[in-house]
Amino acid sequence: MQARLLLSLWLLVSLGSCSGATDYFSSITGLEQLLQTEQILMRDLSTHLSKSKARLQQLESELSAIELEHELAGKGMENYLTNPVNVYRLMKRLRTDWTELEARVQQMSSRMPFSIAQHHHTLSFPSQEDVDGAALALVRLQSTYKLDVAQVAAGILNGIKYGTAMSWQDCFVLGQQLFEMEDYNNTKVWLRESMERLRQRQPHHILPEAGTLNSMELVAKTLFQMGDFDTAYELSQRVLEFDPKRIRNWHLGDKAAQPTPTRVDEDDDWAENVWGGHLPKHSDPYSLTEEFAHYEKVCRGEVGPSAAQERPLRCRYARGHNTFRLLAPFKIEEHSLDPYVVTYHDMLSVEKIVELKQMAVPRMQRSTVNPLPGGQLKKSAFRVSKNAWLAYNTHPTMLGMLQDLHDASGLDMTYCEQLQVANYGVGGHYEPHWDFFRDESHYPAEEGNRIATAIFYLSDVEQGGATAFPFLNFAVKPQLGNVLFWYNLHRSSDMDYRTKHAGCPVLKGSKWIGNVWIHEATQTFARPCDVYRDHEISLDYEAIK
Repeated sequence: MQARLLLSLWLLVSLGSCSGATDYFSSITGLEQLLQTEQILMRDLSTHLSKSKARLQQLESELSAIELEHELAGKGMENYLTNPVNVYRLMKRLRTDWTELEARVQQMSSRMPFSIAQHHHTLSFPSQEDVDGAALALVRLQSTYKLDVAQVAAGILNGIKYGTAMSWQDCFVLGQQLFEMEDYNNTKVWLRESMERLRQRQPHHILPEAGTLNSMELVAKTLFQMGDFDTAYELSQRVLEFDPKRIRNWHLGDKAAQPTPTRVDEDDDWAENVWGGHLPKHSDPYSLTEEFAHYEKVCRGEVGPSAAQERPLRCRYARGHNTFRLLAPFKIEEHSLDPYVVTYHDMLSVEKIVELKQMAVPRMQRSTVNPLPGGQLKKSAFRVSKNAWLAYNTHPTMLGMLQDLHDASGLDMTYCEQLQVANYGVGGHYEPHWDFFRDESHYPAEEGNRIATAIFYLSDVEQGGATAFPFLNFAVKPQLGNVLFWYNLHRSSDMDYRTKHAGCPVLKGSKWIGNVWIHEATQTFARPCDVYRDHEISLDYEAIK
């Protein structure tokens, strides 16, 4: 009888639960199912909260890292922004990282409205061109100054620690950018640095975003198909460590002999054809010449002057062409006597330099290069800077600069191009070039060619940024208030090809200069011709080697 009653009760409970009965309040019987239900809900919620906490902790960690960067910037804005690593990471964050953060926050909850789109009309954001430019600056500095990639990523430039290190994501995105620019050699080193940083620093319990893994996988498969098996193998192994299921994605088509990339010994000659022989989109054939390689050596200070001088070079005082300078003589440092290249020290005061910058900044635009006759001025990776043109008669400071140059050199200042104030930022440079015009159509016949150049240095530069003369084997370091002066033409008015010069990339700092180009008309008595033409000595320097 009792057994039959228990069976009836069990059937009633079972039938009630199966039929979806909800009158648990009317009896104690069956409430244990509610406890079990709540346990399941608690477990599910706890799992979701744990995942959310992990995501929030990751977001908080990334936000803290950004806040740390701004604390460092607050201690010295100019010092922070003249670090090329800092500039690249800032542009990368504003171009890609904040968009990813926005997407992740919106995925977490629709009740957490966070949008950066509303700020695009009121705040400044870098373009993709800016980010690419910052990436190229790092590569340019790495190449010119023979910097170790691991040290650059660690924020160390030429042995000096300037700021926080790049994350593995920073290095990976940089590698991606370089890959898209077809700069495959630099792609390899930055991707490998990314993987090394990922191996060392990424907590194993934090899975990279799916989009990041997708990008890593895509780059790895492309590298594999192009023949860079080593780098592809390293990338794919990192992807599979985080998501082993992705091994099913590694079907590379009929051209691949196996489903996953395998480490093999590359044939050096073949690899050189694939990677070393390909010219990146941002490069030109000149960068592969011996002449360009020598220019980089001059920037690094690996070579010194070799041409024999008529007499030893000196530092000296001179009165110039103004009797007042008997009391305040020019301080001249000789760099070369033929062609004549000198530095006039302490020619411009800090106060006047501040005035020049204040006038120039509102007019600054991206520097361009001279086109072929009849062409339009255009931007180029050959020259990375901004400049402004200022008329001398608009301010006494600029008229005083012309007067000082006249007093120092004796040249007539009637025909001078407007003062060009230029600023070279992160990695800013100007590849080897001549200041004279090789085509007569580029200058008015009544003014003549550029007989001389004077560069007023409007700032110091902590590292890099020297004015290099590759054919003369020396470089002049910018120094606030100094003027670098040289003649572009022989006394015969022929072009002096030995004066090819360049602005070495700015490694650390912000380079400000003021360019004065003096034309040859009216210089007959200031710099008269010799009896014989003196141009043959420089003809061998005309051809690029």
